[in-house]
Amino acid sequence: MKHTAGLVDIFASFVSLDNRVDRAEAEVALDLLRHAFPEAGHGWLARRLHRALASPQSLEVIAASLRDELNKNERVSLGLQLYLLVVASGSPYRGRNAFSEVMRSLDCADEGKAILAEMQGDVGSGSLPFEKVVFSTGEDADVLMPPESARFAFCAYRAEEIIVIRNSGDEPIWISGSSLEAGQCLRLRPHQSIALPHWTLTSEDIIFFLNSARTGHRQTLYLNEVGARLTAERVRSRQSTLKLDFGLNVHAEVLQETGMHLSSGEPLAQGHVYELSVQDKILLENGAEVNLESLRRQAMESGRRFKMDAGRQDCLVSNDPTVLKRGDILLSPGLARRVVLKINYNAQTAEGAVTVIDSERIVMVNGQPVRGTCKLVDGSLIRLSPNQAVRCRFSEGLLNEERAVIRKLSVENVNHRFGSDKIVLDNVSFSVSRGEMLCIMGPSGSGKSTLLSALAGHLKPTRGRIRLNGVSLYAHRKRLAPFIASMPQEEALNPQLTVREHLVHASTIRRPHLSSTEHAKRVDSILAELALQPLARRRVGSPGEKTLSGGERGRLNLGLDLGSAAEIFLFDEPISGLSSKDSEHVAETLHALSRDNIVIASLHRPGARVLRLFDKVLMLDQGGRVAFFGTPMSMGKYFHEACEELNILPPKRLKNQEVMAGADFVFDVLETPLHGLAGRERGGVRRFPPTFWQERFEGSRLVDELERGDIPEQSHLGDIPLSEDHMTVPTRSRRQRGKEWVRLFRTHFHRSLLSKFRNRGTIYSVLLEAPLLAALIGVTLRASAEGPYAFHSGLHLPVYLFLTATIGMFLGLTNSATEILRDAPVLRRERNC
Repeated sequence: MKHTAGLVDIFASFVSLDNRVDRAEAEVALDLLRHAFPEAGHGWLARRLHRALASPQSLEVIAASLRDELNKNERVSLGLQLYLLVVASGSPYRGRNAFSEVMRSLDCADEGKAILAEMQGDVGSGSLPFEKVVFSTGEDADVLMPPESARFAFCAYRAEEIIVIRNSGDEPIWISGSSLEAGQCLRLRPHQSIALPHWTLTSEDIIFFLNSARTGHRQTLYLNEVGARLTAERVRSRQSTLKLDFGLNVHAEVLQETGMHLSSGEPLAQGHVYELSVQDKILLENGAEVNLESLRRQAMESGRRFKMDAGRQDCLVSNDPTVLKRGDILLSPGLARRVVLKINYNAQTAEGAVTVIDSERIVMVNGQPVRGTCKLVDGSLIRLSPNQAVRCRFSEGLLNEERAVIRKLSVENVNHRFGSDKIVLDNVSFSVSRGEMLCIMGPSGSGKSTLLSALAGHLKPTRGRIRLNGVSLYAHRKRLAPFIASMPQEEALNPQLTVREHLVHASTIRRPHLSSTEHAKRVDSILAELALQPLARRRVGSPGEKTLSGGERGRLNLGLDLGSAAEIFLFDEPISGLSSKDSEHVAETLHALSRDNIVIASLHRPGARVLRLFDKVLMLDQGGRVAFFGTPMSMGKYFHEACEELNILPPKRLKNQEVMAGADFVFDVLETPLHGLAGRERGGVRRFPPTFWQERFEGSRLVDELERGDIPEQSHLGDIPLSEDHMTVPTRSRRQRGKEWVRLFRTHFHRSLLSKFRNRGTIYSVLLEAPLLAALIGVTLRASAEGPYAFHSGLHLPVYLFLTATIGMFLGLTNSATEILRDAPVLRRERNC
């Protein structure tokens, strides 16, 4: 962050090389800055870039000032970003010359030449200052692509956290809907994917191959044949038939005699090791195919198994690739804050030690916090975050990365009744994977809120199961509930608190074990993500005061849950009562949240622009019956075909494809009225009852599954372990829990005090009502059996009035603190914390 201003200046100088600012160049520069500095306010970056573009400085002067501040890896990363600006500029020749001058001023002239040569396709024999992996079907490929992609090829480069994709093939490739022509390059974002014929690569896949090329570590799976069924395990057993080591390619070692064959038909011979590509397939004895690429992705999801060199006595373990060299251990990024550990071990005695070199949060070893050096024994667990840990297997010469992330939410035949006859959910089944956003639609009374309560763990269904990674939610609710955040329909906003105070209090309540500095960083990030930085110090006010617009209140209401450690976010009617533009802003915020989480939102009648932001749609009809489940576009097609098949007269607006994909069209089809003989509608009677649409969809889904040839999954990898030492949320000591309770009480009390004393009515009540009442009591309520009234022990009337007023004010403040318990919406949202 301390280099932000200088880098903005150097970006602005590049954009204005030709003495004019092109719109495309400015957008690329601002986009690069936003992703390079996510903690900085987007509004501040835009203003800072605008000021720098208005008065650009000399490139050499700026580069010289950055030369001593950036290390070599950071300068190479800056060079890759600057080259993207050169590509976007209208004068690439002039831009390349300026690029060479800047890299020369940064003492990186050779690195700059290497970047220019590589990006222009002039591949040399020298080593590159950044990482590179080639994807193609040729002999020079690091990763072989499918034979159907002979005309497609690309290179992936990485410096620091910047990943750049260059199309080195003859055909354009698609990156999240954008076409990358031959010879062009583009920065790959964490949520983007590369679409190729018969293969789609996510950003996580690209990172996997780059990490394999950097460290040489490989993912290991063991295939076990159990009858006609094949299972995959991380640990070798007596039934293990085939050992697969996944890296840039696949090493397949046959452990036992088997009837499996290669895709070419060659039988697998016991004791042989085969070099295969990730695109190859293995044929089982019964003719079924096993795709190595699908097994590689399962190996990625289940964590890693690192083989340690018996001759080495120490190694570095980190989730930051810039601090490691070949042979060190690179953990999966994104599951914990930056951490660098040094592990010393002795394979003979199965003992070792860990030293925390750098960590942005506390590292736990066997449940105890470690800030320096700690002794390790065989089986010790190093906890980096609730989702990531490292298990030490010194006796086996292994380090196991253990991950507990929610990859899939499955709802299986869920039914629920209120009483003995009222059915609110009827055989609801669907699944949502990590990175997807689901919209639950339906008329009033269709069970949307009931379904969300069941998914949140608040309402156990009468029948059916809800599973997270295959583990039952209600069988292990205490362990899985912290991964779920639920936001009810009503607001939980206090009119007397500012936007920032709301987020600080919410973050502290949801994660009381973090420090105040950590909470401040998270709040800054949430403010930037919700575009609420200019309003951070503004009081929320009541809805009638218009201090915040409806969309701003909606985004703030969403932000209260963003500070939690949850991975599944449930929202009940988040756009209810908002304008169309505000609804789109809230939906875009949810879409950004779903990049690495599971987001489920119930909406009544979303417009087409809002609905197309969702990946899947669940349409509930009356009685909680499923009328459709699939993508928004397939929903419009499904009900359009229903109109033609059932002779339903579609509305005139059906010709508009955008409207056809919206909720109004679907509701019109579902609620098609019943017409009499004269063509008049018979009251509000529907032509097709909810059971008809339920049965129609279940039948069509069964036919589709049979046509696709879907079969049950063969592997059961990735289930959340059930043993105590594998708990996804580490157990805290009594002292830690005591500190958290103190912090929670202090947060609630501070929230209540701010709310009360910023309200004039409360100030008048506390400061005036209690003293006046005390004076009135002291003056009027006098009685004496002897006749005259007097104070005993020399206690005079003024002193009596003062003590009475003080006690009254204290009781007023105490009453304010007890009102915390009546803050029902907040407590309901925080019951899982």
